[in-house]
Amino acid sequence: MDILDINKINKAKSKNIKIGELTQDVIDALNLDLKPQNINIWATRIQEHCEKHKDEYSSPNAYNQAVKFIPTIIKEPDYIGLHNNGNIQYVKRLDDISMVGIQILHGSGNLLFRTIFPITESKLNNSIKSGKLIPMDKK
Repeated sequence: MDILDINKINKAKSKNIKIGELTQDVIDALNLDLKPQNINIWATRIQEHCEKHKDEYSSPNAYNQAVKFIPTIIKEPDYIGLHNNGNIQYVKRLDDISMVGIQILHGSGNLLFRTIFPITESKLNNSIKSGKLIPMDKK
């Protein structure tokens, strides 16, 4: 599993730190008008957009695991989808079911990590049933 070094990100000066890639499989499955490309995170994202979801996880360890495995969630998702706001969603079962939101920056088409948060089993099942999330084939 790919692991994200949170300390390295928090100390980074760069705005664009690669944490994953949008693959052709995801593009095809979601019928996106994009090319394969890097998914980046800004150094401030974890504190600004992830910490607020920390208490929604079943434990501090489950939250820490989810954040550390953001690259794995993107690389090996169990489910993918598109949010109504256009964000790409990657979902993976870890200790909790975690959803990663990736924002498509309008104008440039670049991809930026937005947030990570847990979802319930019932939300997952409802999203699958409604077609909002689709399973990713394991190769």
